[in-house]
This record gives sequence, structure tokens and C-alpha cells, in this order.
Amino acid sequence: MQEKLRPRMKMIDFNFVTPWKNKQNFYQEIDGKMCCLFFLRYLGCSTCQLEIHNLIHDYPKFMAKGVKVFVVLQSDPQTLRDETKESDIPFDIICDPEQSLYKMCDIGSNPNPDVHSEKLTQKIKEARALGISHGKFEGNEAQSPATFIIDKDKKVIFSFYGVESVDVPDHEELLNLL
Repeated sequence: MQEKLRPRMKMIDFNFVTPWKNKQNFYQEIDGKMCCLFFLRYLGCSTCQLEIHNLIHDYPKFMAKGVKVFVVLQSDPQTLRDETKESDIPFDIICDPEQSLYKMCDIGSNPNPDVHSEKLTQKIKEARALGISHGKFEGNEAQSPATFIIDKDKKVIFSFYGVESVDVPDHEELLNLL
């Protein structure tokens, strides 16, 4: 297991698959660009679907700053192929059903997964208002999220480890850091 990623640490290199591409290399994919790397739970999670929806909406803002966006999910590539089309999502979804990247980055689990905060309740309401409902369960239901900004030199410049599924930094906050 790796230690938690903190600012000024070099980001770990890794190989990954997406629902539509095999054998990608993270360092090659970022290739001198800044990136935001979001670790969520899985595609069936309604609050994770909401976060992906919001990232799709804000993606042009990240692109305008020359930033690549990646989302890591515990979902199997086939699940995403069954539920989405490649053209639906403008950024790479990294599939990690074995949760090896979560472990490499020391992203733990929510110690109180049955306790629901007001923020979680609000995000569930937002998801429902958009017609988003919970789908297939995959992986570790209590998996916590994490968000990293990595600079052109592959150094972590922002590190956030959440607890519950909705602990993801505001996109405007992240964009202001870029």
C-alpha cells in the first residue's frame, strides 16, 4: 500500500483500462498537461452519477484551462459499455474493479457508511430531480472518494481525501487552483 498522496509528491504512474480502451498508461496520457483525477465509487451510485453529470457540464471549463479530467470507478468496463456510450462522456473513465488504484493511493472506506449527512441527503435529492436513480451495486459500497490535481511535472498540487460519497471538492474551487 502507498501512503496518502500529498502536495509536492510525485503522482504514481499506472496502467489502466477504460470501457473503450485497453492498456493505457497514465503518464503517457497526461503527457505534460495538468490533470484532475477524481476517485468515485461506481457507476450505479446515484451521487457518483450526479458528480459525473456535473463534470460533463463543467468539462469545457477544465478544457479551457488545458486540464485533462479522469474519473476512477470501481465499475467493470462492461458495466459502463452497457450503461453509456463512449460519446456520452468527454473524459476518460478509468475502470478499477479490483480497486488497486484506490489501494495504491491509500483511499480508504467510510467508517460510518450508514450515517447520512445533510450534504448526502441534498445530493440524493439533486440526483432524483435530474431523473438519476441508483443502479447496479459494484465494489466496496463504503468506498470513500478522493480528488487530486496533478501538474505538468506529475507532482500533486492538490490532494483531497473524502469520507462519504459526496465529499468531492466544488468544481469552481478546483478551477481556481488551476
